Amino acid sequence: MLQIRVKPGIEDRIRGFFPWIYRPEIASYSRKPKKGELVVVRDFGGKFLGYGYINPDVSIAVRILSFDKKEPITPSLIKKRILEAYNYRKRLYINSNAFRLVHSEGDLLPGLIVDVYGEYAVVEFTTYGMTRFRDVVLEALVEILKPKGIYEKANLTAQKVEGIDAREGVVYGEVPEEVVIWEHDLKYLINIPEGQKTGFFLDQRNSRRFVRSLVEPGDRCLDVFCHTGGFALNMKKMGAERVVAVDLSELALEVGKRNEELNGLSGIEWVQANAFDYLRELDTKGEKFDVVVIDPPSFAKNKHAVPNALRGYKELCVRGLKVTKSGGYLAVFSCSFHITEQHLLEVLTEASYDVRRQVRVVAKTFQDKDHPWILQMPNTLYLKGVWVEVV
Repeated sequence: MLQIRVKPGIEDRIRGFFPWIYRPEIASYSRKPKKGELVVVRDFGGKFLGYGYINPDVSIAVRILSFDKKEPITPSLIKKRILEAYNYRKRLYINSNAFRLVHSEGDLLPGLIVDVYGEYAVVEFTTYGMTRFRDVVLEALVEILKPKGIYEKANLTAQKVEGIDAREGVVYGEVPEEVVIWEHDLKYLINIPEGQKTGFFLDQRNSRRFVRSLVEPGDRCLDVFCHTGGFALNMKKMGAERVVAVDLSELALEVGKRNEELNGLSGIEWVQANAFDYLRELDTKGEKFDVVVIDPPSFAKNKHAVPNALRGYKELCVRGLKVTKSGGYLAVFSCSFHITEQHLLEVLTEASYDVRRQVRVVAKTFQDKDHPWILQMPNTLYLKGVWVEVV
């Protein structure tokens, strides 16, 4: 098996269970590495650190799956990890038939995402190294879940960065184009082939539940970057008199309208528009809302994009504060590791100075518990939300 040694000083981080090794941190190879092959990681003096897989063509060259010398990477280990992830989810008592089963590094299976939608599963491989276990993963999912079908989602970023062969479609059984799931007392249509991510933003379950505590019957509510209406539907369910849901995607809005009908709700205003332009328009008209949720897509795919992303967040916070009435609530989210909770607090503070509005933080929310994050790996905490009351 390929052996690598890391440069002096890197070993402490790895012994602290950080599973990534960047290409410049590798001191030597026992031979020329092949993309996707398994590797033994050693410190500069030759002591064992872990087992992983390597892709010498990318920045994160090695991802470690095992820090135990007695636990090499085998098909049995992959199956064991998936079963452990499944048993963990069963203990969470999630009030939904849809959940994330495998959350990559959060479940010690870097490069693998598995979401469950009722009787169907969606799998996504995000690293070249994990694709070598594709058949093992599918076999384990069939054994554990006994699903009616499994759909493999192609990750375009992974294809470009990792050099993964494009693969999209049904890989086991049958998967209908649309699936209906339930979460709490609402139902959602999931279009697995066409939907964002694997079909739905499961990570926002906790926040969709929390927004209900802020909405009073008769309130005016705004859901910006609404996708298929997760927040909007919960607002309407709690008796909001007016709910405006804004997104640029016509497909997402159409699914949102059908979700509204599916749940016996009516009256949501579905608006296809650029969020920045629409918030400016609302401000110009003097519109005010009791609850405003701004949940944009990732503005920062890497650390170099952070400055531009923060300018975008600042603009959203300024406009959001302007259309939130006194005594109302504003929530702003980041789904990128590179935009931290502190970043959100800072842009909210700057925005509050600019618009002369005093705010107080009432809550912080994160990705729900079926999207676990590892304390020793801050990168696994990606979704953050700050909820403020505009005094």
